[in-house]
Amino acid sequence: MNDLSIFFQWYGILLILGLSVYPITAFLFSSFFDQGYIFSKVIAVLIISYLMFLFGTLHIFPFSQLSLSVLLIMLFVVNIFIFKRTKKNILNKSSVLLIIVEELLFFISLAIWTYIRAHEPSINGLEKFMDYGFINSILRSEYFPPTDIWFPPFPINYYYFGHLITAVLTKLSSLPSQYTYNLMVATLFAFTFVGSFSIGYNLIKSLKFSKTR
Repeated sequence: MNDLSIFFQWYGILLILGLSVYPITAFLFSSFFDQGYIFSKVIAVLIISYLMFLFGTLHIFPFSQLSLSVLLIMLFVVNIFIFKRTKKNILNKSSVLLIIVEELLFFISLAIWTYIRAHEPSINGLEKFMDYGFINSILRSEYFPPTDIWFPPFPINYYYFGHLITAVLTKLSSLPSQYTYNLMVATLFAFTFVGSFSIGYNLIKSLKFSKTR
């Protein structure tokens, strides 16, 4: 039951993030039959992470759950404004079923890879040890760049935005990093799987639509 609660806590954060930026995603992907729904999760994670990176580097906001919550509320307000301006285009009934299918595919693919990682959760091989160390270093940092785990107190002299994304989701979900590292691996698989489905579906659908015209 504890494993299930951890999984649903992580999935819930991704669902909230995706819904919070769905209006701007639907606007950007207006030519897609599914309005780019599944990419709303990716866009939300990227925007929140980049804003935290920017404000944290400029020492405007400390890297904390409160700062991330404020950024998320700001993003949500912006998307409410976009929704009010474009709700006729966003509320497309023909895409509702497809959106539900994509969300189910994301949930299933995330659950499957989480199950696989649950049976082999060890963080070793390739750059995994370094990745895990960077994530924990970021989580301990108040501002950026974070401290180099091998050469403190000097900052990390390496690109770490991907690690920051995991740290951001870790902060938002309030889960320990030993769980979120593996959950992020499963999330990358789910993003890749459902993103490929969305692109493939829209390409095939657009080809069929162009032939019938």
